[in-house]
Amino acid sequence: MLRQQLKAWEERMLSFSLPAWEALPELELYMDQVILLLSRYLSFPLSGESGEDKVITASIVNNYVRMKVMPPPVKKKYGRVHLAYLLVFCTLKQSLSIASIQRLLPMGIDEGEVERIYTNFVRQYQEAKTAFSKYSEMILPDALADDSLIIFAAVVSNLSKALTESLLSAGAETAK
Repeated sequence: MLRQQLKAWEERMLSFSLPAWEALPELELYMDQVILLLSRYLSFPLSGESGEDKVITASIVNNYVRMKVMPPPVKKKYGRVHLAYLLVFCTLKQSLSIASIQRLLPMGIDEGEVERIYTNFVRQYQEAKTAFSKYSEMILPDALADDSLIIFAAVVSNLSKALTESLLSAGAETAK
């Protein structure tokens, strides 16, 4: 049973992908269009299996703009830059603080830099999924015997967050 559940989750994870920069619409969108599009892009359950938690809402977008972690819309319209910010924030907000994510994708950078960071993010996301899948297959036979896989996943999450925070702090110190 657990083996089947794990395999099903892994198949969904591997079939999920974030859109490339070039796949983001060139046309500017209104809020309701942004919510619909991002809901489709982020259809893989990022937390839990229920999918009941909305990954993106108008109030979330408005809060990010108000908190100045992403640029405001231009005449109530959102472009590729906005979508890139929202995709990164929505993907990482389950594991990192908004302040940490903002250090990865800061405000006030030009579109070319947003494109570069977003493209790297999508590439790294894909590579991490593949590596995670290979590793989970390697440990699967032993890990299903007890709660080892659950503990392992929790510890990896904790260590990954700690590493990210450490690297972001080191980057902030280097920038000074």
